[in-house]
Amino acid sequence: MPFTLDDLQRIRVRVGMSAKSLREMSDTQFTAWLRAQGARGNIGVIKLGPGELVIPIEERVRVLNDLESSGFYIPQVMGSPSDAVVPDHKRLVETLRHLEAARDHLHDVDAAVSELGEFDVRVNMRASIHGAIELVELLRGAFEQAVRR
Repeated sequence: MPFTLDDLQRIRVRVGMSAKSLREMSDTQFTAWLRAQGARGNIGVIKLGPGELVIPIEERVRVLNDLESSGFYIPQVMGSPSDAVVPDHKRLVETLRHLEAARDHLHDVDAAVSELGEFDVRVNMRASIHGAIELVELLRGAFEQAVRR
């Protein structure tokens, strides 16, 4: 069943030392809460002025509906996890270990790029390595969440 604006007031989650509705949260809190659940994706914002961005309340509903329709599950917020095939736990743990090693190696590459500088004009090395690290971190988050289930 799709989420509505009314659901944002009804659904309360832990924020810091208290509970807030999804509607009461600041934009920063809402975004941080979604990331803590393992959600990744895009949220539409409106630019009010230089450095001043807001997330329209309807965008929160859209994001929740998109997550649910994609099979993403947030305990105590969404009905129940999909009946999708559960991945092999041993394989998840093994892959997470590889991702952690990859992260360590990428940090070594980042240090080397910082030391050596941009020595090949065909590659934006600093941006490339930071993008690769971010991708590995996103993958790690997905695998960590799967291992916890």
